[in-house]
Amino acid sequence: MATTRSTTRMEGAQSTARAALLLRTLATFGSMGAPLMDISRLTDLPKATVHRLLAAMVDERLVERPAGTRNYRLGPDIFAFGIAVRSCFDLQPLAGASLARLAEGTGTAAYLGVRSGYDMLCLDKHVAVADEAGLLLEVNDRWPLGIGSFSLAVLAFLPEPEIQDVIGFNRRRVRPEDTLTFEHIAESIVKTRRNGYARRTMRSYKGNAGVAVPILDERSYPIGSLCAVAEASRMKGGYLQELVGRLRHEAALIAKLYESARLQQQQEEKWRVAVRGSGSRHLLG
Repeated sequence: MATTRSTTRMEGAQSTARAALLLRTLATFGSMGAPLMDISRLTDLPKATVHRLLAAMVDERLVERPAGTRNYRLGPDIFAFGIAVRSCFDLQPLAGASLARLAEGTGTAAYLGVRSGYDMLCLDKHVAVADEAGLLLEVNDRWPLGIGSFSLAVLAFLPEPEIQDVIGFNRRRVRPEDTLTFEHIAESIVKTRRNGYARRTMRSYKGNAGVAVPILDERSYPIGSLCAVAEASRMKGGYLQELVGRLRHEAALIAKLYESARLQQQQEEKWRVAVRGSGSRHLLG
């Protein structure tokens, strides 16, 4: 009997882990979604297993199939679930003042990123530079973890098993011409950990470089990053060290605000107030 219960728990845990993997995978495809074959390839799960789990999640509105396509994408309940806990986990309203101080005080473009599964999601930016033409990263963009300084700053400080999981997934995801990043990712992670910040120069930034630091929660787990982008020629010597110092200072302030927000007591649900205040006879209008 005990063996049966243990087996059932293990099977339940495996199903939950696989369902979570599918949701994280679908998030990387955004609103376009992806066909069954691509999802199976990226997750390294059999197509039959993927189909069974996706069908169950479609029934629960966690996943949907856009009309006229054979693709799957995240469903409406996933969006609604996020809204329910936005006040606990949303870094954007907590970081606005920090982004403005960084950009205005250093003459850079300042970015806020948050981890989303195998990606980094750009939540906000504040630009103090005159020319925005060379700035590739925009709000709501999703980049694979490991590509760009704002995502490397998070990847490098994850626990080792998570790092290997992310790298393995994103290696399967990128095209052959994109693999250079992951050929040297181990060296980049070691350097980022040693320095305490990530620095990347990318061709698409037209001579710009990004410097980023992680935002760590009370467990020292990286939940997001702060990134500053400016001309690569400026990112050295005293300017670089001052910039890193400012980034670390603002990241620590955001982390404190984040922990305070998570501890706030939930306000009483308004529908309960309405029911008690109006009486059941007037509940419907």
